[in-house]
Amino acid sequence: MGEKEEQVKQHGDKEEERKAEKEEKKHENEEKKDKKKDKDKKDKGKEGDQDNGENGGDDDEEKKKKKKDKKNKKEKNPNEDNKKDPEKLKLKLKKVEDKIQALVVKKDEILKLIQEAEQAKPVEPAAAS
Repeated sequence: MGEKEEQVKQHGDKEEERKAEKEEKKHENEEKKDKKKDKDKKDKGKEGDQDNGENGGDDDEEKKKKKKDKKNKKEKNPNEDNKKDPEKLKLKLKKVEDKIQALVVKKDEILKLIQEAEQAKPVEPAAAS
């Protein structure tokens, strides 16, 4: 009977080792997932801070506000300069006219293709209807 008890004990030890290994692997996988999530957050945010979650998010809000302010300033300044500078306005007008001309050419090509397609239409399908 002593041998059976030892075998049972050894079998139990092996099971415990397997469970411990499974727990370790599970823990390692969770750590990998957490690291991947952190990396994804850094990639998305591109903030450059490695301690994103430690400061309670106050820095993130401040950075967003600063970005908005910079964006608003950039949007305001070029518009004011463009309205006052006749050369820039002329350049804009030229660009718009060039785009219009390119669109007119495309329109003419499409109209030509439509006319060719209508002329090339077989009469039989129309008669079958």
